[in-house]
Amino acid sequence: MKTVRRAFGAGLAALAVAATAQAQGLHIPLGRWWERPRVAQELGVTQEQQALLEEATVAHARAMVDLKATVDKAEIDLRVAADRDPLDKAKVRTAFAAMQQARTRLEAERFEMLLRVREVLTREQWEKLKVLTRERIAGEAGEEAPPLLPGRPPRGRRF
Repeated sequence: MKTVRRAFGAGLAALAVAATAQAQGLHIPLGRWWERPRVAQELGVTQEQQALLEEATVAHARAMVDLKATVDKAEIDLRVAADRDPLDKAKVRTAFAAMQQARTRLEAERFEMLLRVREVLTREQWEKLKVLTRERIAGEAGEEAPPLLPGRPPRGRRF
């Protein structure tokens, strides 16, 4: 019975992760991509823009660290609630709702950071960044895409 509950809790968490990933409509790279010489040059990012991007990232990153911790704690609470015997469906639902709210707040903060990035970039830079990101994702899917740094293959979804 506990195995079923653990699988149930894990399934709920996986469902939440999948729903969150689907909600991320802006496929913009994570990380400090503007510090990569090739990317910065290709986009034409100025030193002033780099400073603004750094400032925005630091401000939002601090908040996202705390929000990520809240998500992690909520996932633990959900797992514990699902593993309890006897099963209290109301507590599991409450824990699931809390986890979803925590994930939503984290995604909202990330979205605000992306809006700030968009605000710093020109329309042309934004379009080029989307193209570079699509090329990067295509490369990860096994399609041919140029490496972002000379001599180095793409790693993960970060630039």
